[in-house]
Amino acid sequence: MKTKLFIGLSLIISSYFLKAQCVSDNCNSKLGNFTYLKTIYVDNTKLESKPNMVTYLFSKGSTYMLLCCDQAIKGSRLIVNVYDKEKNLIATNKLKKKFYPSIQYPCTATGIYYIESFYEDSKDPCGVNVLGFSKS
Repeated sequence: MKTKLFIGLSLIISSYFLKAQCVSDNCNSKLGNFTYLKTIYVDNTKLESKPNMVTYLFSKGSTYMLLCCDQAIKGSRLIVNVYDKEKNLIATNKLKKKFYPSIQYPCTATGIYYIESFYEDSKDPCGVNVLGFSKS
C-alpha cells in the first residue's frame, strides 16, 4: 500500500516539474523593461475543443506585453489572441502563416480584456504565456 502511494505521488510530482520545464529557456527574462504580472499555463489535454480563455483588467495608459513561449515546433505552435470587452480581436501573435514571439498592446480604455490561447495542433504541445506591463 505504501509503495503504491509513493509511486503515485512520485508520478504527480514529476509530471508537475516536467510541465514547468517544457519551455526550456526562461521566458520571463524576455520581458525586458516590462513588469511581470502573470504566467498563463496552457494545458492542451484540458482544452478539448475550446481554447483556453482568461480575463485580465487592463488600464488605460499602460502598454501590455504578452510573451508566447513554446518550443517553436512546426505543428505545435501556441496561438494567442487578445480581445477587448466586446470580444473584438485587437491583437494576435499569428498573422497569415508567421508566428511572433510577443504581442504588445498600448491600452486606450480601461476594462476587461480576454486572452485566448490554443495550439495549432496537438503534436506534443508545450508552452506558456507571460503577461507584463509598462506604465507610459
